[in-house]
Amino acid sequence: MRLLAIGAILWSLSGTPSLAADAQQSPTFTASEFDFDFDFAVPEPEPYDIGGYLELRIGYLRLDPDSVLHRLAFLDQGDLTARWRFLSRLQLEVSYEHGSSKLLVRTNSDLVRELGDWDQRTSLHEAYWRWSPQHTLALEAGKKVMKWGKGYAWNPVAFVERPKDPDEPDLPREGFVLLVSDLVASYPAKLQTLGLTAVLIPASSSLNSDFGAGDGMNLAGKAYFLFADTDLDFMVLAGPSQPTRYGMDFARNLSPNLEVHGEWAYTPDGDHTAVGADGAVLTTRGRIHQAILGLRYLTPGDLTYILEYQQNGDGFSRAELADFYAFITEAARVYESTGDDALLRRARQMNQELFSDHPLGRRYIYLRASQKEPRDVLYLTTSATLQCNLDDRSFSLIPEAVYTGFSNWELRARLFILRGGSRTEFGEKPSQHRLELTARRFF
Repeated sequence: MRLLAIGAILWSLSGTPSLAADAQQSPTFTASEFDFDFDFAVPEPEPYDIGGYLELRIGYLRLDPDSVLHRLAFLDQGDLTARWRFLSRLQLEVSYEHGSSKLLVRTNSDLVRELGDWDQRTSLHEAYWRWSPQHTLALEAGKKVMKWGKGYAWNPVAFVERPKDPDEPDLPREGFVLLVSDLVASYPAKLQTLGLTAVLIPASSSLNSDFGAGDGMNLAGKAYFLFADTDLDFMVLAGPSQPTRYGMDFARNLSPNLEVHGEWAYTPDGDHTAVGADGAVLTTRGRIHQAILGLRYLTPGDLTYILEYQQNGDGFSRAELADFYAFITEAARVYESTGDDALLRRARQMNQELFSDHPLGRRYIYLRASQKEPRDVLYLTTSATLQCNLDDRSFSLIPEAVYTGFSNWELRARLFILRGGSRTEFGEKPSQHRLELTARRFF
């Protein structure tokens, strides 16, 4: 300010020069006097990346000794009314990029303590190479998780994936060994994007052994369309390991805060297996339809609702579930009266092979409400998830809270509440309540 004031006084004392004189006496400047060289060095990104998380989880289960599945699991271990479960998990992901190629490896290691026993398992979830010579073409080979479908808790069109856990749909899963090609094209028309995906899935006793019953090479394909702001996918699976299946899905925003989505899968010649009250395995063949229809709505207060109706034509009816539970009851009675555990072991094997898929029944309503920062509590998200079997009216309710206020940490508390009558899906679960506390550290 002082320099400006002195300059103004000197200018006023010197008088006001004429425009002509100003033009004659104006100094000239060369471009070199204003040649500023700013060298902003942009660091090259590292070709490799290492990340993952370490998780510690404590679970307390309040058991239901009167339930059928409790007797199936613990009949020969005495009467248990409660148990603790401790889990430590390490998930590690390493990637390396060079030019148009990328290599990714993801492993998962679990250490579990339950009923006084330790169990350790390490699995390779993903290990694949991706080559993308141009942005419209990509080839992938190795073990990879494919993600097909628009549903949140269940995807009937996920032909080349392991099923989601409905209690934790976002939990990373193990992939299959695949060979994948992707081709994408864009257009300035109503058809904005077209994508074509082809997948080869080999299956044998030593490779992708749980993909299906038959050995050989399976082929899956998907055609993706972004047409008039609507996502559309059409899928097919054919091969010796599983019956031929067809599917489609869609998703569209009806408004900025409302989205509708759906899926439909059709198996023209599929097998449906059930268990009779006497333990006999009953298999019928015919057409199988599976579908979901869902909505996702975000309120102005950051409350998100996800509502889905699920129709599973390959699920068990209420009568079929009741027959299997009757067989378990008979197996438990024989064991208690004679000590012969042959039927009990057979029931346990059937339960693991036939009754462990999700969804187990035929018709469900899935509802999830999630509130971000309730009552302006920063970094806190609360939610509640309801899954109801419409055929037997049993349900599970899971309230939870997640806090992320510490850098690279996630703290979660969840309570599982299972309710239902006799011979119903959730009413015959081994536990009535389960409380879980989880701490996860990302790196």
